[in-house]
Amino acid sequence: MSIGAVIVAAGMSSRMGDFKPMLSIGSQSIARRIVSTLRQTGAEEIVMITGHNADALERHLEGCGLTFIRNERYATTQMFDSAALGLNYLKDKCGRILFTPVDVPLFEASTARALIDSGAELACPVCDGKRGHPILITARLVDGILAYSGDGGLGKAMAACGETMIEIPVNDPGSLRDADTPEDYKALLGMYEKW
Repeated sequence: MSIGAVIVAAGMSSRMGDFKPMLSIGSQSIARRIVSTLRQTGAEEIVMITGHNADALERHLEGCGLTFIRNERYATTQMFDSAALGLNYLKDKCGRILFTPVDVPLFEASTARALIDSGAELACPVCDGKRGHPILITARLVDGILAYSGDGGLGKAMAACGETMIEIPVNDPGSLRDADTPEDYKALLGMYEKW
């Protein structure tokens, strides 16, 4: 069963002040780091949803073997709308799909592998009692998730799809750490430097 991945990178990074996907973590950008980690898990087809600064990001990731899908309405839509573009694209190409926003760059490949190896239809990592990323979604659930029309975004759509989210315990604080603000980014860098 082939593995695909969706990385949502369409947002405006307004709270960060800088364009998140191209900020550095060590010797790589946030976006390149996530792509590299997903490749280590065996993800064959990786889709990145772009929007704000799409041209620059797509040039930055040229040669990484990604499929880019643009959310042309990124300024007026939510993350769920971007996720839906990627999930819809992959649902007939891959049996299992890993999903992550671009601002969670430090999850470990072993965490994604644990989700895949669990055999669950819908799964997320749990570290220190908190849910993190990436999220594993089997292709058969995608149509049900995309049919959701209420509030609450992807989380509520997954809760309404008829499958229970299986929590996979991991020792991976990076699966919880996102970079929404300059303070978050500084904390991410601190975590990375301790590795």
